Amino acid sequence: RTPLAPPRPALPVGEENPNDRFLADRFPNLKPQISNPKTLTTDRIFARRAFLDLIGLLPTPAELDEFVNDSAPNKRDKLIDRLLTDRRNYADHWLTFWNDLLRNAYQGTGFIDGGRQQITGWLYASLLTNKPYDQFVRELIEAAPGAEGFTFGIKWRGTVNESQRREIQAAQSICQVLLGTNLKCASCHDSFVNDWKLTDAYAPASVFADSPLELHRCDKPTGKPAVVGFLYPELGQIEATARPERQKQLATLLTKPENGRFARVIVNRLWAKLMGRGLIEPLDNLDAESWHRDLLDWLASDFVASGWRLKSLHR
Repeated sequence: RTPLAPPRPALPVGEENPNDRFLADRFPNLKPQISNPKTLTTDRIFARRAFLDLIGLLPTPAELDEFVNDSAPNKRDKLIDRLLTDRRNYADHWLTFWNDLLRNAYQGTGFIDGGRQQITGWLYASLLTNKPYDQFVRELIEAAPGAEGFTFGIKWRGTVNESQRREIQAAQSICQVLLGTNLKCASCHDSFVNDWKLTDAYAPASVFADSPLELHRCDKPTGKPAVVGFLYPELGQIEATARPERQKQLATLLTKPENGRFARVIVNRLWAKLMGRGLIEPLDNLDAESWHRDLLDWLASDFVASGWRLKSLHR
């Protein structure tokens, strides 16, 4: 299983980009290419990729010519910084990524019944202001004004399976999206795909319940009460009795510095978005073997050191 401890790998010595230093350490034959400026992609290709990756737009002919004709040695760094300060286009572009990840685009019975609400306004403002990721997640879990829809879940019509109730949905979403582990199988019975038990799935679900939950195995009541808890009790316990306070405690445990898994998950997701494949695949199983553990861990530690700024990670 991926360790919980905060990642602290040593950065290989060199003058190249940290990513390249780790790759050169893994593949010594790449070292001459990485160190040779002539092997860099052309300015035109670099600008096109940077524009599309960061703001989702192509450079205009004038912008491209200006960049190509710029003789400054640090012009690529300057271009990245300029694109990242384009708050409006950055937010417009990355809103799609977060809509998909947080299931914000869902439309169905939850809205008809006055249940689940979209979080678009809160999400867009968070991207526009480059809200620190730990604060971003705390607001999602604590159901800050405008962010309630993430944990409130879908209110299905008619009779539904116990494993589809809103509290279970909240636990599944949080653990899959933010911790890189899947509770869907364990929400019905002890999992066949990982080590989680039925009681493990009900523990975080109970955080969001207004009254004690009863364990249901394969949708049949067991007569046993669920116990409120966190998947990784070594990080702490949830002791509050009132639901809002339980949500705050869960948010604190999830985002505390001792939880190195939290940073690794989002770094892996963004790497996959930009590179086409995660350092760990599949993205929702962070316990799978990493293609390059030290690179992932260094990126995660650097992300935390930046103050949890997503734009720093993009840079």
